[in-house]
Order: sequence, then C-alpha cells, then structure tokens
Amino acid sequence: MSLEDRVRTEVLGMLRPKHGGDVWGRLEVKDFSSNVNPLGPPERLNEYIVEAARDMINYPDDRCKELKEAISQRYGLPAANIVVGAGSAELIRLFPEVFVRPGDKVIMPRPTFSEYGFACQLMGAKFMDVPLPEDDGFYPEISTLIDAMSPGTKAIYVCNPNNPTARMLTRKEVMEVVKEAARRDIMVFLDETLLELSERERDVTCVGEVAANDNMFIIRSFTKSFAMPGLRVGYGFGSKDVVRYMDAARLSWNLGTIEQRVATKLMINEQEHVRSAVRLLLDEKQRMRDGISHILKRRIPLPDSYFFFHPLRSLGVTSPKFKDMMLNHNVLVRDCSSFGPPGQSYSRFCVKTRESDDEFLEAMKATVEELHSGR
Repeated sequence: MSLEDRVRTEVLGMLRPKHGGDVWGRLEVKDFSSNVNPLGPPERLNEYIVEAARDMINYPDDRCKELKEAISQRYGLPAANIVVGAGSAELIRLFPEVFVRPGDKVIMPRPTFSEYGFACQLMGAKFMDVPLPEDDGFYPEISTLIDAMSPGTKAIYVCNPNNPTARMLTRKEVMEVVKEAARRDIMVFLDETLLELSERERDVTCVGEVAANDNMFIIRSFTKSFAMPGLRVGYGFGSKDVVRYMDAARLSWNLGTIEQRVATKLMINEQEHVRSAVRLLLDEKQRMRDGISHILKRRIPLPDSYFFFHPLRSLGVTSPKFKDMMLNHNVLVRDCSSFGPPGQSYSRFCVKTRESDDEFLEAMKATVEELHSGR
C-alpha cells in the first residue's frame, strides 16, 4: 500500500489557502494587503508581553477564565457563551469539526474568505456555491441565500463585512438568514472579525442574538482590532450548548499564557485604541476614495468597510500583475486570484493613516501612468 492510499481522500490534492501580509523580511514595503488597525498595536503591548512572560514554568489555564471574563464584560454576555481559540482560524477549523459530517452540504457565498472552504473540505463537506452578483457590487441577495438552503444542508457561511468584497449586511438581513436557517435545522457561521473597526459595528453586530438562537456561531479576533497577527487570539460567541460542544472538541491548551494575559489586558485597557482607529478610518476611507477617483478620472464607489475591492479590467491588468507593479513602488496589495472568479480581475487594499495612504496613492498614480504608457 502506498502512502497516498493511507491518506484520507479529503486531504489528497488539498492546497493551502493563500492570504495577504506576505512581507516577511521586507521592512521597506508598506503592507496594504491585510486589514488590520492602521494605528498599529497599542503602545503598551510590549509591556503586557514582558509582564506575561514572567510565568512560563506553569501550564496555561486551559479554561482561559480571565480572558473569557474580560470578553464577557466587553460584550455583556456570560462567559458560558464564549469560546476562545488560537486566532479565529482555529475556530473556523473547529466549527465544521463539530457540526459537519462527510457528505453534508454547506452553503458558501463566492468570493469569500478561503479558510471556510478549506476547513469544510477537510471534513468532507459538499459545497453549494452562491456567486455574489458582480453587477450589483457583490451585495449578497438574502433571497438567493435562502433559496440555496436545500435538503441536506448543514451550514451556511456569512462574512460580515465580507472579505474580500467589503460589502456589509444589516443585522436585520443577517437575522433573516438565521431565522430561516433555524426553521430548516441549518447552522449559521457568522464571521464578524472585520466588523469591530467599522463605524457601523454597534448597529450591525449580532453578538447579542446568540443566546436566543442555538443555530448560530459568531467569530471575532484580536488580529484586526489590535493589529497583532503575530499573537494568535480569536474568540467566538454562541448559545451555551453551541459553546459547550465547541469547547469540548477544541485543542487542549490552545492559548498560551502570554496570549491569554496579553489579550485580557488589551480587552480591558485598550478599547479607546480601537475607537480611535474607527474615527480615523471613517475619514481616511473617504479621502482614499477621492484620491483614487482623481487618479482614474472617474468616481469609484465607497466601500461599506475600511478596505477596497477594486476592479482592474479598465486598467487592462490582472490582479497578480497589479500586485507586482505596486510592489515595484514598495506597496503590497492583495492578489485576489485565490478567491476564485472574478478575483483575477480585482485587487484588495486597505485604508491606513493619512501618511501611509498618501504613499499608496503615489504608488497607484505611478502604476496607472506606467500602464497607460505601455511600460
């Protein structure tokens, strides 16, 4: 028997999801490919890390009691409704491990974050792709998502705001999907990791709905709001029963002592840092839109979130080529080819501080001029 014969069928031929942020060792490059807090991490982050690192001789608290209590205070939900993970990526993997069996159908809008499909494929799920309408700016049609809920469907995925399209549903629209899914015994996985840096966060979030809806699970992350992707801390919300099953199946000691203690400090002490970023992003998003519109000599739409999913067809360039050309000016944007069609014809880039955004606009101006000159 060959090694391939011993490997699970789902694993054979699987490819790792691709992401942004690939600037390792290139300090001169401005990273506009990952959507994190433009202010960077809080000033006291290093202080929190040093303090937490003094206790490495003991195992970390497997219950993450203090961190859950801090999250509970921030969101006004009991700790029993909260589960934590090594980044939201662990919770994305854990959800189908708990709720999806081989052969189950899962509804996946396209394009959306690739880790959902990767985790479901690993569990042997069957995909029901729901293409987001490009001619309507990729805004999800609730009726289309509901119509896709055919017999045998186990879960539906909703990313709000959606990555990479930056489109956002209202709370009413999300809950319409949740209520209909409940009538059909379908779980809803809701990703709100990009929502906390939006000025609409309070009006849109569905965290307050989880206790009364045991068919939904919501994830959030410290990565975006506190600009700390190097420390892997994510958290999720669900009914007490949903969280009980998720917690039972997770990896033991999934969060180390440093991650737990630093995340607790951030959740308690650094919410103003997040609020400052939200105010900055609201102004800079509009200034960025105006700057790009001036370069292209046409008005481009304002995204719902703090990043742009920008079409490239009018420039006559593909997403990988645009990424390479912008890198020549030390600016990294997201090659969207890995999101699948029509990502090959789009680029994703985020909004940062005024100084950084000016550098982006200069790089984009130079790139557009090079394209028009045929270089």
